[in-house]
Amino acid sequence: MDIKWLIVVVVVLSLVGSVAWVMPTPLQRAQAIIRQLAMSKGLQVKVSKLQGPREVGEIAPESYLATSYGLPRTKPQRGVRPNLAASKRVTWEVFKAAGLNTQGLPQGWCWNRGEGALKSHQLEQLTLLLEQLPGDVYALSVNPVAVQAYWYERATPAELDALETVLKALVGDL
Repeated sequence: MDIKWLIVVVVVLSLVGSVAWVMPTPLQRAQAIIRQLAMSKGLQVKVSKLQGPREVGEIAPESYLATSYGLPRTKPQRGVRPNLAASKRVTWEVFKAAGLNTQGLPQGWCWNRGEGALKSHQLEQLTLLLEQLPGDVYALSVNPVAVQAYWYERATPAELDALETVLKALVGDL
């Protein structure tokens, strides 16, 4: 009789463990809420492979899966003076890291690509935008297709609003 109860307990624990394993964690639930809110605001949420900059003391940069929130770039209007986003040829990427290439960026940020693509007034504009980003944003990327911010998604709706404001500033006329 005791063996039957032991088997029943093992089976029940196995079922409970399987259900608990597939249930989202509190962090995953919070990320899902932020992602749904972002998509309702028109932001594109993507998970893709990202290669970071070469940092001080590293031989090769690391590559990992990253979550980005982005907006598509709009076609520049005729007669509008180029800002950070207006030229479709401008491509750049900055990281919050101890990288080797920091020219023109605030402390704690470095170029991954595109150094020299922005003029001094655009760098000043970028510096102001970087200060407005939520604390867990670790990269910004502008390419001919979209503007993207990479972050850890440990955010409140207010921080999502700040991120949206920065992204809109990068794709629109400031």
